[in-house]
Amino acid sequence: MNPSSMFTALSIFTTFASIIPVYHFIYRFLHIAPCLQGEGPGLLIYPRRPAKEEQGYQAEAAALARRGSMYFRRGQPQRAIELYSRALAMAGDEAVLYLRRGEACYQAGQYQQALSDCEQALRLQPALAEAHYLRGRICTRLAAYQQALSSYTRALELDAGLATLIYPERAALYQRLKDPHAALHDYCRALEYSPHEASLIFQRALVYLQLREPRQAIVDLNSVLQARPNFACAYHYRALASLYLQDLAGARQDCQRATTLNPMHIDHGWLACWVTLCEERPNERLAERLQALARTAPEQYVALLCQAASAWIRGEQAEAQAAISRAQTAAGADEHWGAPFWQAVIWVTSGHEAEAHQALREALIRGLPLPLLSPLRWANPGFYGHYARALLEA
Repeated sequence: MNPSSMFTALSIFTTFASIIPVYHFIYRFLHIAPCLQGEGPGLLIYPRRPAKEEQGYQAEAAALARRGSMYFRRGQPQRAIELYSRALAMAGDEAVLYLRRGEACYQAGQYQQALSDCEQALRLQPALAEAHYLRGRICTRLAAYQQALSSYTRALELDAGLATLIYPERAALYQRLKDPHAALHDYCRALEYSPHEASLIFQRALVYLQLREPRQAIVDLNSVLQARPNFACAYHYRALASLYLQDLAGARQDCQRATTLNPMHIDHGWLACWVTLCEERPNERLAERLQALARTAPEQYVALLCQAASAWIRGEQAEAQAAISRAQTAAGADEHWGAPFWQAVIWVTSGHEAEAHQALREALIRGLPLPLLSPLRWANPGFYGHYARALLEA
């Protein structure tokens, strides 16, 4: 090829090399412009997944979810959370996947994230009963008790098959909210499904005690003790039920059994000492026993009552008053009858009978079983005869 021909060919090639990208750009622009305006064929920049590819993603998401469920059942919630999150990234918004991740977060103690996932599940599927149930459990953990109640109730409306789970949990929630009648209803319903479940029977017995139905409580506690004969708490509460029936001998026997089974349980020991004071004069041995109980949990309500009673037995009235004053400000003190009764004992010992009488009235209003008035006779026989004997003999 001569130089002139080579020059001509090079010029043509250079011209086409410079023009082709421009034409290519113009072509591409004209082709995608309708798409940018919402017209024309499907997305070209980000094409839709082919159907087979979409099915592949869904299958992989389902496999990840199954693995997540496996780790969840094994008690490895963090690993389950990771797998459910990956499944959600592939499958997009799916109510059941949010629910499952919420369950794993709940198991991991991540309650706020669990609640968020529950809300997402319910946004996508408002009638998903399991999500309402899980939301009830989460709200209970977060102390949002009214929201928990509404969630449990809604779950039960949507799926009666959740009754075996919801009735026991809602009953416990009613107990926490101090609604014993509603709690009793739910425990009775729960026992229709699980009539031999000792833990449910025991909780119902406590509700019967709260409602001052000691005979029903004893029936339930007897049933519990048939199934669990070494259950110290059942003996303790049966002793309390016997006291409401003014059966001091039965109460003493059950107190002995409870303390034998669990000698350092402060509640069992305290009730046993109080019952002993109903029949025996105070003595140093009893004061030492009370002090030993108090040392197991020094600032608890019952421990402070033990300290007060021990100091009173030893004639240390200032120490007794200091302990009972702390007891009256402890958590739960405004509902229990122990502090006002022992305040009455301390005051009547010091000759403040009017104040003692007022404290005694408060103890009785809160539900003090009448036989537990008996230690007053060691403090002031005249006061005891005037205010307490008539009640015990009625």
